[in-house]
Amino acid sequence: MKNQHTIQIVFFAILLLAGTENLWAQKDTTRMRQEVEVTKAYQPTVPDAVKINDIPKIKNEQTEAPTFDYSIYSKPIFSTFDLTPVAAAKMVGEPHPEMEMGLLKLGLGNYLTPYGELFFNARPGKKSNFGMHFRHLSSRGNVDLLNDDLVKAPQSENSAEIFGKHFFRKSTLSGSLSFDRKAFTYYGYTGDLLTHDEKEQLIPYFADKQYFSKGEGNVRLKSETLAKYDFNYDFGVGYHYLISKTGQTEKQTNFSGLVSKKFDSALGLLDVSVVHYQVDSIWNNTTYSYGQDRQFILEANPSFKWSTKTASIQLGLNTALELKKDDDGKFLIWPKVKAEWSPVERVLTLFVGIDGHLQHNTYSSVAEENPYIDPYHDVLNTNFKHVFSGGFKGKLSPKTNYVTQASYSVVEDQHFYITESRNLYDLTSSSRRLNNTFSWIYDDVNILRLSGEVLHTVSDDFSFQILGNYYSYDLKSLPQAWQMPNFDLTLSATYKPTEQLKFTTDIFVIGKRTALLSDIDFTKLISSLGSDAFTDKEICMDPIIDLNAGVEYRFSDKLNFFVKLNNFGFQRYEQWLGYTNKSFNWMAGISYSF
Repeated sequence: MKNQHTIQIVFFAILLLAGTENLWAQKDTTRMRQEVEVTKAYQPTVPDAVKINDIPKIKNEQTEAPTFDYSIYSKPIFSTFDLTPVAAAKMVGEPHPEMEMGLLKLGLGNYLTPYGELFFNARPGKKSNFGMHFRHLSSRGNVDLLNDDLVKAPQSENSAEIFGKHFFRKSTLSGSLSFDRKAFTYYGYTGDLLTHDEKEQLIPYFADKQYFSKGEGNVRLKSETLAKYDFNYDFGVGYHYLISKTGQTEKQTNFSGLVSKKFDSALGLLDVSVVHYQVDSIWNNTTYSYGQDRQFILEANPSFKWSTKTASIQLGLNTALELKKDDDGKFLIWPKVKAEWSPVERVLTLFVGIDGHLQHNTYSSVAEENPYIDPYHDVLNTNFKHVFSGGFKGKLSPKTNYVTQASYSVVEDQHFYITESRNLYDLTSSSRRLNNTFSWIYDDVNILRLSGEVLHTVSDDFSFQILGNYYSYDLKSLPQAWQMPNFDLTLSATYKPTEQLKFTTDIFVIGKRTALLSDIDFTKLISSLGSDAFTDKEICMDPIIDLNAGVEYRFSDKLNFFVKLNNFGFQRYEQWLGYTNKSFNWMAGISYSF
């Protein structure tokens, strides 16, 4: 037994050392960790360009529909290929192809849209890896609002990042430094067409420029061990600093740690994070004055997990301590239960869960969600008190994967975006105002979400994916979940008739939404006429049907060409009330690996 145990240890040690010899490809800009089953020789491709929306973006092959869900929804990702046996190695001195070190992508589209992106990885060593990534995308075209006003809508995105890793015997140390700058104008407004003088008089931020510049640094130390009963860990520290053109600054320092260890048949886990957050020059929602806000959030989530070949269950707690500068502290606790059972392995898996968490709504995360929000915003954190979920996933056939899920969330202090005005309907008032930035309103809400996804591979050359969500909102006091859709649907397909040619298509559908324009008549308010001073106007926003298609041609092993047609249905729609998207647009470009 002792000799056998010794052999096992040596075997796992060899596997661990061999794993560190792997070469590192170019860094994924999404920074997701994925496990890939290699089934055929690698073939470099050119990521497609996503539709040029309010802020144009370049996307990878798979896309997601624009969504107005304020929470993060995670879902499993399935492989579209079956496992095939690995061919026996040939004992001959065959030369290995030299690994490329960089990738340059350049593109140009209508609306005066230049695009450039550069990836570079230094030649990886046995114990280290280093790379860089730079990106630029901008647009200077005009946009037709739904009221037929032609307005200027320049926007740009610039980012730069350096990253690296160092491999120790049982751990990996990684780090990154990045800078991101997004610039745009407040070009939209709702209602009838206004003259230039009326817009200057009524709309405070019309045509004003805004930018958010963010610098960030992260360091992470993660264990890399295959031993079953070893102590495993994943520690990280990060810091970011953000500044806006309107004068807001945000500083956030966060420490995180995930540790796990096997105890007999149970796996013990502890997930801990500490966040210190500070923002300046905002409208403090506690003191109702302009100034600072500071927060300290400590989260500790202990749990135990038991697993067999066909089933698993995880039991634990999620806890959070929230301390604010001008408010009483809060201690929150939620149960955590996750269970899975596979009655037919790899064909059908049933899963259920009970969870809860605190969503930290920072200045930067809210501005990322809706860039046209009031630049002095200070949005409360959202408490997901209970999240009940369940569903099933698996394979309908060797080439068809599916997942379907239902979730019911009990949410406290959910924010919704609204538009506000002042004395708008009093044409004689000298203080008339129509905001083209968004205010926010809170309510407690129960959210029912039904979702489903099917990924089918017809052949090695043709595959498609369908993803849909249905939403139902049960609000405590508000009549509507403002600007939230009742459903969304995405259809994506890829067809590759030859090794050199590839076609893609994406269709995005978002259901009707209802927006709110809330007007306050200060004359009636001062004269004590009560509720007559407030006028709420509900505005129905049309559904979105966005059609996109692209083609990619592989000219050589190093050079590729691509063309992307976006919104070729020529639909004008509003992602946020008053802010119409760009109509039909295209982008053409090349990529070159070196």
